[in-house]
Amino acid sequence: MYILIDSDPDGMAIMSTYKYGSLAQAHRTASLNVPKLEWLGLRASELVTETDPLGDECLVRLSLRDRKKAQAMLSKSPCFAEDGPEPTWRVELQQMLMLNTKAEIELLYEREGGIERWLDKNMLEV
Repeated sequence: MYILIDSDPDGMAIMSTYKYGSLAQAHRTASLNVPKLEWLGLRASELVTETDPLGDECLVRLSLRDRKKAQAMLSKSPCFAEDGPEPTWRVELQQMLMLNTKAEIELLYEREGGIERWLDKNMLEV
């Protein structure tokens, strides 16, 4: 299964809850999580690549709340830990903080071919 989320701390928190469960439902994690879940979504790191730049209009600044959430996830969540199971997720959060940017899926609607073209391209890569 794939998950299409915004590349922001909230989207990544949602993804980690679907894949690993939540503390509030820890007693039911085995029946509620999707351990084989894969991230299919725009990454903030894509916004600054030179191979397929999306342009400055796609750079959305992190809010103070976003920054605090990302920092808390990096320091408290086991799946975002330095030795955790999702090193690429950790790197993505770190890059968001370093670049002070996030990406919302809606940014793709305005691009040539829209989200459909982006999905076609990225589904071929997974």
